[in-house]
Amino acid sequence: GSDALIAPSMRVNLHTKKGTVVGVFGWPAIHVRDREKDTVPKVTDLTIDVGAANKAEVEEMGIHVGTVATFVDGLMELNDRFFVGRALDNRMGGFMIAEVARQLKENKVKLPFTLYVVNAVQEEIGLRGAEMIARRLKPDLAICTDVTHDTQSPKYDKKEQGDLKCGDGPVLCYGPAVQNNVLDFMIGVAGQQSIAFQRQAVSRSTGTDTDAFAYATEGIASALISLPLKYMHTTVEMVHKDDVQNVIRLMYETLLALKGNEDFRYIK
Repeated sequence: GSDALIAPSMRVNLHTKKGTVVGVFGWPAIHVRDREKDTVPKVTDLTIDVGAANKAEVEEMGIHVGTVATFVDGLMELNDRFFVGRALDNRMGGFMIAEVARQLKENKVKLPFTLYVVNAVQEEIGLRGAEMIARRLKPDLAICTDVTHDTQSPKYDKKEQGDLKCGDGPVLCYGPAVQNNVLDFMIGVAGQQSIAFQRQAVSRSTGTDTDAFAYATEGIASALISLPLKYMHTTVEMVHKDDVQNVIRLMYETLLALKGNEDFRYIK
């Protein structure tokens, strides 16, 4: 989800049936606010100014309740190492699975099992797309990808969040929703292919679509490959190019290593 804290003074595009209308999130100047009552802005504190004099002008622009607004920004590269932009969580996930699919096709790989490549929606509001597609497909195995926090900023407590860094490789997660036999299989692939990776542990949910797949239907063997990311849920989310390529490599090589007859159950 978007962080209301970053919205004040940001430019936005409002997407109407008449076209795109430009606006700004207005915010009062620091010297006219009551400093003692100054608080972190909430969504209900935010207003968008489109330069209209009245409600009729706003409606004439095609703006109404429910009109979608997005921040004005673009993808950029930083120091030739990082991609920076809005919603890399989880646009980058969509890009990575598409790249895996492209490589399989271009290399004419014939997998010994049926593969579904799914870019699930509404993960931020309850894993709803993943829940729906898990019930429909009923897969035997789910390899999920999402982002996780780079914890090198002083704002993070490494004792709680782990010691994770952009550029040090994909993050493999341990947790209740992660099937350890699948995880060990991927760790073995990473070792065989010399793909550097990092480890993360969660005591409850992963906060990703992995949770939806793991507990769907009669239970689906699931694992999570995470992409380290800085400044999550801002307009300057940042990922390292090497990590992006290595997540793609790890997913691709894991698919090649699967024979289609693996039994990942704990008790057989």
